[in-house]
Amino acid sequence: MPLEGYSELIVSSLRFKTDWLRHAMLGMGILGMVTLPVSAQVVEEEGSQDSLASVPIDPEAAPRPTLRALRAVGSITIDGRLDESSWANAAPATDFVQSTPRTGMAATERTEVRVLFDDNTLYIGAMMYDSEPDRIVAQRMTQDFYSPNEDIIGMSLDTFLDRRNAYYLMINPNGAIRDGQAYDNSRTSNVEWEGIMRVETERLDDGWSAELAIPFSTLRFDPSKERQEWGINFVRRVRRKVEDSMWAPVARRTRVHRMAEAGRLIGLPRLEGSRNITVKPFMLSERARGTLPGVAEQRSEGDVGLDIKWGLTPGLTADLTWQTDFSQVEADQEQVNLTRFPLFFPEKREFFIESSGTYAFGDLSERNYRLGASPRDFTLFHSRRIGLLGGQPVPISAGGRLTGRAGGFEVGALNMQTSSTDL
Repeated sequence: MPLEGYSELIVSSLRFKTDWLRHAMLGMGILGMVTLPVSAQVVEEEGSQDSLASVPIDPEAAPRPTLRALRAVGSITIDGRLDESSWANAAPATDFVQSTPRTGMAATERTEVRVLFDDNTLYIGAMMYDSEPDRIVAQRMTQDFYSPNEDIIGMSLDTFLDRRNAYYLMINPNGAIRDGQAYDNSRTSNVEWEGIMRVETERLDDGWSAELAIPFSTLRFDPSKERQEWGINFVRRVRRKVEDSMWAPVARRTRVHRMAEAGRLIGLPRLEGSRNITVKPFMLSERARGTLPGVAEQRSEGDVGLDIKWGLTPGLTADLTWQTDFSQVEADQEQVNLTRFPLFFPEKREFFIESSGTYAFGDLSERNYRLGASPRDFTLFHSRRIGLLGGQPVPISAGGRLTGRAGGFEVGALNMQTSSTDL
């Protein structure tokens, strides 16, 4: 065969192989386009929700959902079992959407939350279905447990519908509660707040359930409204899947008390404001006797005091204290400071805790709690400095505080008087 003909044969062979490869790749692309809807359908059928989305939605563009609260018929027993007929009659909040790890996709486990009420109490019942109930993670029974390490159902309530502030709480399958207040659209929070409420949970063959009762006297709201409309959102965490899903969709790594993106709770009638007064007196006595030989010295001392919490209006609360005693307050964790900057200890005295966010200005950016980013709070006022002088404690003789909301304004006023002491 001549050399020229041999070269032409090689070129023709290469051209044939190239054309064959091009057509093969084109055919594979068409086949992939044909089978794509089938694959999406398989994903949809494998999920445990009834209306799973095969493609992610934009959480911020999605419409905000609405949930209607239903008046309870008869009494509701808080036992963790949603077996009263009123629960079955209430419409559920469902179709949760993942915020992590697959933002915008439907939750892999079904969740249903219902809301009831009577004249004095708000009831919340939640059913968390689980395809592997033996793998539910619940380790803690302590108050204010560390929620990222547990399966939880959580919720937030914006009782003034200002889209900025909220009460929030998390419940794990053991019935432990983590509650607090959030301010400035989730930029600051106060986990030291402790609300009066009751919760019970129940382990089931197909998941777990939670039943919660919150007295309206625990919450602050506007009683002048003929019909109450609150901001609300729910979060479900499945720890083994590292999955957080919310009823009102939110952006990735956003917390449930970001109320600007919350849904709405409707159906509540006009509620009577509670001007409740809580009085907590205390008495402290001490008796000491000398222990040295020949010394019979005895010394007796006593002290009394009073704390009063008075709800002037459902939106305004006055706290009064006289001869304040903080001996029962949890001690600070000891730390060794090798820097030139002073240590920052959180406030733990009950008198200063409620509505402490009134005096915090929050971060300019969103706080990423999962990545451990620390908040850059503009703390112009730090109440831990009250009762201290030169690092030594100074007795607080009396004080008063007014916090809450008046119309469209958030109000905060504080006055404390300290006793004289020898330093």
